[in-house]
Amino acid sequence: MRILVLEDDAAQGDALTSLLRQSGHEVHLFIRGDDVMRVLRREIFDLALLDWHTPGATGREVLTWIREQLLEPLPVIFISQQDNEASIVDALTAGADDYLTKPIRPAELIARIAAVMRRRTNADLSQQSVLRVGPLTLDRSSRAATINGRPVDLTQKEFELAWYLFRHLGQLVPRVQTLQTVWGVTESVSSRTLDTHISRLRRKLDLTPEHGFCLTSVYGYGYRVELLEPEVPAVYD
Repeated sequence: MRILVLEDDAAQGDALTSLLRQSGHEVHLFIRGDDVMRVLRREIFDLALLDWHTPGATGREVLTWIREQLLEPLPVIFISQQDNEASIVDALTAGADDYLTKPIRPAELIARIAAVMRRRTNADLSQQSVLRVGPLTLDRSSRAATINGRPVDLTQKEFELAWYLFRHLGQLVPRVQTLQTVWGVTESVSSRTLDTHISRLRRKLDLTPEHGFCLTSVYGYGYRVELLEPEVPAVYD
């Protein structure tokens, strides 16, 4: 998983980073809350671990921003020295998925992360299955795509890629994470395969400025799909 860590204590940050990387995760460490909010406007993470008191913006303020601004829910676990009941209740009420107090017990943290991700996965499976973005409609239950009501023939992987990109509308989606999500971490898939599928989607879904979309590539990193009429939001049914 791609995990964001907000921790302004250098020793604590290094310890968390080391533990999570040993568990096979990609970790991005931040010491300022405002930097986290800035990065989340353009990049995607699977999980956020937040400290309570951090410069720039507190972990509590970052949590509020995440719940109000991000299109797709981001699992959040607080890791803090604030062990009073009021702080714990406040964080959970504001939308945190879990709350751990310092000092962290490594095995417990890994278990809590696994539990939170299981709950999120189960919740995602029960969520709405239709996504409408401008003239495009994606129906996940039937794997059907239409543009202004006109059916578009997509392969299974093309549909899954389109669903993933449009779920993260306006955000920069990393290549590695896209390959892992759409093709699966156990499959051997070349980066060229992703480029080929992106090219097909661009053509089949008319992802061009003339049709209201912008699909751009950030060299060496990933892709971003944007709707050129920002006042028209993505809508789930």
